[in-house]
Amino acid sequence: MDMEQLFALVFVMGMVAGVVVILMAMRQRSQFLEMQHRERMAMIERGMPLQNEPDPLRTMVKRRAAGAGSSRSMTLGIVIVAVGLGLMSIVGIAAGTPDVGIGIGGAIMIVGTAFIINSIVSRNMAPAQPETPATPPPLPRIDRVE
Repeated sequence: MDMEQLFALVFVMGMVAGVVVILMAMRQRSQFLEMQHRERMAMIERGMPLQNEPDPLRTMVKRRAAGAGSSRSMTLGIVIVAVGLGLMSIVGIAAGTPDVGIGIGGAIMIVGTAFIINSIVSRNMAPAQPETPATPPPLPRIDRVE
């Protein structure tokens, strides 16, 4: 088996392993949500008050509104600009054609600069106030007579 076939085999097996890991994680998450649902249904059947658990989607929106997105965008922009500079240097020096290096690396640097500008603009905008949902009144306890 030559090196190209070995490389292709390892690459394909890595892709298959990644898909298997993702499928296993999705199955585990599905089972976890199913158990949470069954627990809530059992609590409702017994007339127990439900615990106020934070909704993961609402907490994600609150974090996003707090400005976490602009710092991520800034970090991503800096990394992309650095990759563009590195590619510009490598192509310009290794190929001996600085024009091509500036063209390829410069295009990538423009994308990184757009991310940096986006983070600066979104940071300067007034942060939106997170909407707090009204808590529903507790359910009345119903005792079963059996």
